[in-house]
Amino acid sequence: MPVIQLTSIFLYCTAALCVFLMLLNRVLILMPGSRAKGPIILAAFAISIGIGALTGYFSYRPPWVFVPVALLGLVLLGEVRRVWIRRSCAAAPPVDTIPHQVDILNPVTTTDLVVHRYRVSHPKWRGAPLRIVHLTDLHVHPKLPLEYYQQVISVAEQTEPDVAVFTGDFIGGVGALGRLKEVLRPIAKRQNYAVLGNHDYWVGPDAVRKVIGECGLRLLSGESHLLAVGDSEIAFTGYDYPWGTKDKSIPRHEAEKLHVVLSHTPDNIYRISKSSADFAFCGHYHAGQIRLPVLGPIVVPSVYGRRFDHGHFIVNGTHLFVASGIGTVYPPIRIYCQPDMFVVDIVGDMNK
Repeated sequence: MPVIQLTSIFLYCTAALCVFLMLLNRVLILMPGSRAKGPIILAAFAISIGIGALTGYFSYRPPWVFVPVALLGLVLLGEVRRVWIRRSCAAAPPVDTIPHQVDILNPVTTTDLVVHRYRVSHPKWRGAPLRIVHLTDLHVHPKLPLEYYQQVISVAEQTEPDVAVFTGDFIGGVGALGRLKEVLRPIAKRQNYAVLGNHDYWVGPDAVRKVIGECGLRLLSGESHLLAVGDSEIAFTGYDYPWGTKDKSIPRHEAEKLHVVLSHTPDNIYRISKSSADFAFCGHYHAGQIRLPVLGPIVVPSVYGRRFDHGHFIVNGTHLFVASGIGTVYPPIRIYCQPDMFVVDIVGDMNK
């Protein structure tokens, strides 16, 4: 086979792989969980590479050989745009992280819990420092030991939060509801809030709601709760769109009142940032769950790809926190991607 033909096959297959990954991130992985989901993804991968190989085999003469080059150029431009947007939205990094890094020689990090601590000054806040601990994507499942989940909750409680927020995907299957009861409990001094995630809705929202209520957490769904803290009030809103409601509106609050929105998916951030929200806490992405050194995650279940995969961002004035989460989905393993919780101290200008 001529070298130019082999080169054409390679270029077309690479371009087809990029198209598949884009389709996987933005469409396929967002499909409701079912037994058919895995085979559909594998079939889409095989079809994409197969079409790429056949096209490259027959289209190796100019000008057709330049088609995949042009497509890869567009992909590169898209990646440059993603990096630019991400950097323009980047906010302050953690003031402390325990532990600090992943051992390159030990890539499996499924239960290597990390605590990221942030300190954010906000002009609306006038009271004493307010501590929020953020937990997301527990995905309680028999494949991870019950003691691991219980340890996570204990570590969160030891941070002595004023408020705890749980942003969805509590279970990995309906059979885990009993285990969830042994894990969840109130851990904050003032209030414990929760919203449901896509897996909770796929498994059965009523059953998950019941367990969350029995465990002492306050579930928010398209509604707000005003929490009195000293002489101030904070509005906490739960927004579980697109799974829990067809209503796209977010309750608005007075401009001078601090407003915190809980949303399972960060894909809602542009809608949230157009409301009165000052802070948004989200999960869903698992930080990719499998990350590559330097390159980061390859698969992120988002219409925005890897734009907000993990960390602290400011989007149109709204502080966005996207945690890696605690549990896993298929495959039940984390590679170079530690589970984590965020501890966020909100302080007023006087506390700088």
